[in-house]
Amino acid sequence: MSDVRGPDGEEADLAAEYVLGVLDCAERRSVERRAEREPALSNEIDAWTTRFAPLYDQISDEPPPASVWPRIANELRRMRRLGHDGVQSVRRKGERAGRRVSGIWQWIGLGGMGLAAASLAALIVTAGGLGGVATKGAGVVLAGTLVDPQGQPLFTVVYNREENAATLIPVAHAADGGKVPELWMVPPNGAAPLSLGLLNVSKPSHMRMPVTTVGEKDSALAVSLEPPGGSPTGKPTGPVVASGALLNL
Repeated sequence: MSDVRGPDGEEADLAAEYVLGVLDCAERRSVERRAEREPALSNEIDAWTTRFAPLYDQISDEPPPASVWPRIANELRRMRRLGHDGVQSVRRKGERAGRRVSGIWQWIGLGGMGLAAASLAALIVTAGGLGGVATKGAGVVLAGTLVDPQGQPLFTVVYNREENAATLIPVAHAADGGKVPELWMVPPNGAAPLSLGLLNVSKPSHMRMPVTTVGEKDSALAVSLEPPGGSPTGKPTGPVVASGALLNL
């Protein structure tokens, strides 16, 4: 990429992410404001746009199935019904556990709000793909949203079962106090959580999964805050800040 990157590789990465559309709304506005006053960044955006232009010609319009939008509307209604009860349930359980890790791991990913949000994310992916993962056949791509104990989304997840790889897109992030978010898989059989790697809260993380059971039925994903470099014990040591389940498309 030497023909695209300038002296500041980070700036080139930011321009590429802008052109690919993986930044959230606030980040896009920030980049656009910077590009108005920073010719170097504006040139990087133009260069990446030119570089990706041949790919655009290969993408044909693919209207979503007629059933997609009614299903999204149904999920929104279901989220309204389940949201209050799910969040209150999570809060009560979190309070009883006193935010102890051992207590929190018993309820992650199972609240009504988390499942409803995951369902909605899955429908959106079905409608047109997300995070660079192309829509595949049924059961190949899974999606979900990892939410905090108050039901607020922190990460959107798209997992490709064939490639055993996932893209995690940060929506927001919890106060870290110098700690880093670590992703865990929680097996459905009550076994100890398995570390899947560290996450980046400033841009999407593209991860090859170290295990092949990420999409297993009734399993869940969770994010805990750990010391730099990850958990020193191989088990969660910090507070669980987000959790959720993946759904088959």
